[in-house]
Amino acid sequence: MTFPLIIAHRGDAKHAPENTLAAFDLAIAKGADAIEFDLHQTLDGELVVHHDYTLDRTTTGSGQISDYTLNELRALDAGSSFSPDFAGEAIPTLSEVLELGKGLVRFEIELRCATLSFLNKVIHEIEDHGVASDVEITSSHIPLLPFVRLHQKELRVGYFVPAIPEWKSPELGSLHLIQWLKLIDAQVAHLSTSMLHQPIVDSLRDQGYLVHGTNLNEAEGIQGALSLGVDQFSTDEIDLALELRQRHHADTTD
Repeated sequence: MTFPLIIAHRGDAKHAPENTLAAFDLAIAKGADAIEFDLHQTLDGELVVHHDYTLDRTTTGSGQISDYTLNELRALDAGSSFSPDFAGEAIPTLSEVLELGKGLVRFEIELRCATLSFLNKVIHEIEDHGVASDVEITSSHIPLLPFVRLHQKELRVGYFVPAIPEWKSPELGSLHLIQWLKLIDAQVAHLSTSMLHQPIVDSLRDQGYLVHGTNLNEAEGIQGALSLGVDQFSTDEIDLALELRQRHHADTTD
């Protein structure tokens, strides 16, 4: 793999319905190094891949995912709202996505539920597919994160870093960030474009943390992240990201 890693945010969601097997398959075919997706638990305890907590925006269903069984969700159309060409595309299970990408890409999995029983199911599924070393777990449910590596040390943990408030100096902000990463046993700091500055990147790298640029979809942001030496970044613009990374490597190796 060529670094920094390019992570397809919800698959190739520009050219296929987000968080579907079609989107992931297309991202893998184009050469993405990893795929990012969101994970929920159904009413009957199954693990499914979908972004929103509700179904209305991207499927023919309505209401919360957690109110549906797996069979009920599988009967919905998750492709027609994107394009008639994808009519009948289903909400995938975690198992299907891991099987699709195993040995081909890494996985960034955002946990949308906040219970230890949910986390245990996710880890069990990851272990069954033998991909623990290729998985990074993220979640906005911060209290869940310290438990990830207590249950499976091969997994990486990514932390969504909040913006440093104006009253903090960059030095103090970096110090607190590193302390938070240690507290939750995270290995990857997810930084928005407002946080992607050389002193912050350098302080994280010096302490052994990986730096992730979050959702970089414009050429300027991608080029900036490449220049800063981030370890990975997520994007909706896979073709652009691959082109700019190739150009950057060519320019820096001449």
